[in-house]
Amino acid sequence: MTSKTQTKKVQPVDLYQFEGTEVRAEDDDHARLHGYFPLSPGTPNASDVTADDLTMVCMEIQPGDYLPTHTDSSEELLVVTAGTVAATVDGETVELSTGQCAVVPEMVPHGLETVGDEPARVLGIFPDDELTATFETTLEPFGTNVVTIGGDAD
Repeated sequence: MTSKTQTKKVQPVDLYQFEGTEVRAEDDDHARLHGYFPLSPGTPNASDVTADDLTMVCMEIQPGDYLPTHTDSSEELLVVTAGTVAATVDGETVELSTGQCAVVPEMVPHGLETVGDEPARVLGIFPDDELTATFETTLEPFGTNVVTIGGDAD
């Protein structure tokens, strides 16, 4: 083992262990999710295991709740790790279940809604260390419809 490989250790990250944030639209009780930001550089409560050019958001959406429509400044890979969601991307809706994924192009409107009786868990993976999401409605606790994570947004 070289000294370079000794300093780079693979570390497991329990994705849903972090404190997280309750996110909700100010005018709709069902536009809500619990968001975790474990691999997002510069984000409070993020893991010390980060990548230079990667942001990952973990979402837990309860039955009957949804992630409001928004656009992201980067392409996004959505990966469902539990449950089922209806993913609406640019007006087209597809159902995604555990183990399935979909790619959302940069700046294309999209949203998620939990389908069924169990909470859905979804990873949003972005090929950048900073992400700006622009929602159609104001989100709390942020007090704005534009949310930036990672990069210099700490």
